Order: sequence, then C-alpha cells, then structure tokens
Amino acid sequence: MHAPTPESTGSSVDDRPAVDRLRHGDRGALTELYRRHAGAVYWNAYGVLRSRPDAEEMTADAFLTLWTRRREVEVFGSSALPWLIVTVKNLSRNRLRANERRRTDPLYDADHPADAPSAEDLAALEEAMRLIRGVIAELPVVDQRIFRLCMVDGLSYKEAAARLGLAHGSVRNRLSRVRLRLRRELGEGS
Repeated sequence: MHAPTPESTGSSVDDRPAVDRLRHGDRGALTELYRRHAGAVYWNAYGVLRSRPDAEEMTADAFLTLWTRRREVEVFGSSALPWLIVTVKNLSRNRLRANERRRTDPLYDADHPADAPSAEDLAALEEAMRLIRGVIAELPVVDQRIFRLCMVDGLSYKEAAARLGLAHGSVRNRLSRVRLRLRRELGEGS
C-alpha cells in the first residue's frame, strides 16, 4: 500500500448498504469499504505511530478486524469510518505499548502473537484482494492507471486527471464505472 494523500481520506458515500452486506459475509463489501476508507484509516494510524510500515500494517489489521467483527460494526450516521478510526487508533496504541514492552521486558515472548487472525479470515481477505486484482487486470490500461492513482496511491480526481492529461469529470466517471464493475463482479462471487 502506498501512503494515501490526506485529501483522499473520508467519503460522503452512505456505507450502510455495504455494512449490511458485510454482516452477511459479502467479501465484496469489505473491498468496497477498504477502497472508500483506507486513506483515512492509514493517516489516523500514522498519526499515532509515525511509521509508514506500522501504519500500513495497522490499516490492514483494522480492515481484518472489520471482517472478523463484522456483526458488531456500528455505522454512525451513514458512515463506518468512525468505527474504523476508533479501531485503528486502538490497534495503533496497542502496537506502541507492545513495542515499549519489547524494549523493556527481557522475558517478552516475540514468538507468541496476541490476537492473531484466523487462517479462515486471512484466506477470505486474500481471496477478496485476489478477485480485485483480477478485475482490475481486465480493465483498459487508462482505467487501471486511474484506479491505481486514485484508489491505491490516494490521489484526488483532480491530481489524477492532471497526471493523465484527462478532464476531472472523465476521471471521476471512469472511476465510477470501475467501482460499479468491481461491485458487480465481486458481488457475484460472494
């Protein structure tokens, strides 16, 4: 994961339908929520940890927690982002405490990870990511580049448009079609 820009964080889209699908085990809903909120989650983790690799790991852990605790997720207003931010901040603070224990406790057992995700949860997350990569690989090259710039690198529509020499509206519309295709294709596999 490349660090998203602060401008790409958050969303005004209603998360309630995706969270409802997530509660019923829809892996595509997890992917949708990740795409929508990974930037904001990452920057909140980074604010606590001040380490890009740790923030990336805590972002992944927050979405894994979202999957494993999907029946407990609360939507505030129409957004799952507050739940994700509380989760990633707690995970990040726990990481800081664990790092401190490692530095000060000579008996710390580094071979005993706490709260390790189950193999089933990791497999589900990996399957969802494999499906996303497959769908993206089938897109026209320009749509792949738009997806990468906006969804992976965290650029705004305006920034992506400038890099690609396209109109802002064209980037927005093409990315919207990509998102619809992902929802359609991933929803069929769930």
